[in-house]
Amino acid sequence: QATPAVPKIFYGRDDLIKTGVDYIINSAQAFLAILGPGGIGKTALAQKIIEMEAVKEKFEHRLYFIPCDILPNVAFLIQGMLQCLKIPAQESKSQTEMLNDYFQVNTKFILLILDNFETPWYSEEGRARIQSFLEKLVNFKHLSILVTMRGPDGPGDIDWYKLGTESGIPTLSTDAARKTFYAISGNKSDLLEATKAVDELLKEMDYVPLAVRLIAQRAKTNPIESLLEMWEDGKTSVLKEGRGEFRLTSVEHSIQLSVNLLDKDARDLLSIISFLSNGIPMWLKNLRRMLPKFPNLDVSVAEILGCSL
Repeated sequence: QATPAVPKIFYGRDDLIKTGVDYIINSAQAFLAILGPGGIGKTALAQKIIEMEAVKEKFEHRLYFIPCDILPNVAFLIQGMLQCLKIPAQESKSQTEMLNDYFQVNTKFILLILDNFETPWYSEEGRARIQSFLEKLVNFKHLSILVTMRGPDGPGDIDWYKLGTESGIPTLSTDAARKTFYAISGNKSDLLEATKAVDELLKEMDYVPLAVRLIAQRAKTNPIESLLEMWEDGKTSVLKEGRGEFRLTSVEHSIQLSVNLLDKDARDLLSIISFLSNGIPMWLKNLRRMLPKFPNLDVSVAEILGCSL
């Protein structure tokens, strides 16, 4: 139930899918990292990659999608993996031993998809246990891992193949964002006639897939002029679907999940930066001059960059 449905409307990612598939099927042991900020479409991209026939053929359907956003630490992660792999409980063995035995006995190619891995990675219990667990998994040479995660770098001391650019998955092209918008909103005549206004709206969305999808949902019932006014008045608060708060139905909630990974100093620094509409040009030089007494400045900067904020 925690695994989202594979999206049917999915434009502008064909090259990334092909690159990811080629890497996985041509590597004896693959470590693929799909990285970037919340809402950029990391989970959907992972689902599309493992849906490709070449991947299914290599792993003979031994593909296990593990939603780490509901598994906040190592103990929960192991428990979740046991459930996904359908490993029965054994009274005489610990969960770690059962998982270890399974991978020793089942030596055919296996692909684990660790989705939203930032949740256990930023666990309150610290980094040591989760890093040790991940590196022990890597020792099973038949085991490949696809990880999706907020931030510019994959977890641990593993040679991850990063999909996209150095900073992660890029935003959509204008054309892909436009196709996504019209496919969801329903190609209404008033929208088709207002292409300039639609393009202006999509630019305001920064071509981020989640934002484009949610504003397109609004466009089913609201005229384009109304949407531009709503955005001007409410900004990200209008990018929401339904009443609940969930990372796939609310841009603000998705952003907050990243903010929650920061400590107090990093949050304070982010709140200062947020007042500056153009950010801080040449920040390596200027940030310390602007905030000479800010505590742990370099650490806070690293935290913010590490969460793709």
